[in-house]
Amino acid sequence: MVSETEVIERKIPSLVLLEQELHRLYSNLSEKVDDVAIKTLFTYIAADSLKHSTILTRIVKEFGGSKAKEKNFEISIKYNKKLIASLSKDISKSRKIDEEELTMLSDTLIGFESFLLDEYSKAFRIRESRFPTYWRNSKNQQEMDILSLIVGDEERHQEILIWIVSSGDKKLNFKNTAPISIYQNPDAWNVPRI
Repeated sequence: MVSETEVIERKIPSLVLLEQELHRLYSNLSEKVDDVAIKTLFTYIAADSLKHSTILTRIVKEFGGSKAKEKNFEISIKYNKKLIASLSKDISKSRKIDEEELTMLSDTLIGFESFLLDEYSKAFRIRESRFPTYWRNSKNQQEMDILSLIVGDEERHQEILIWIVSSGDKKLNFKNTAPISIYQNPDAWNVPRI
């Protein structure tokens, strides 16, 4: 089991690093997509990632800070951070991202969000008994736990990405199922453009 000190010293700073990289990635994606709905959703996820990194940084500072360096983080954290940074750099260099590229990219994005959600779950498991999502204080008033709210945001990010994929699939499937027509031109096949 991970100690509370280790969570503050190593786990939270590594999550801050991942959230900052995801903020860059989703910001770059929002600039490269033409669809206004998808562009807005990427901006929404980017803003959440920035918010999470700010909140987690504040938590670490309140507990006296952390002297952990990136080289001391878990291999999986460092590996995913490099993947996210590399993808973000590639996206920033590209002109535009079309629906087909976005559909191919979506599994990777969902994978990053799933990894981050798993890391949050591992890091804050020790807090489950102390900080349930909603609990009642001595005056029977409902209170909230910020860490549970962050985890809820990560789950919502996965739902958003799944929606983006499904909306893109519908557009692409329409083109794939369009009928093929034969015209009087010799042996000419024509796939209607929509």
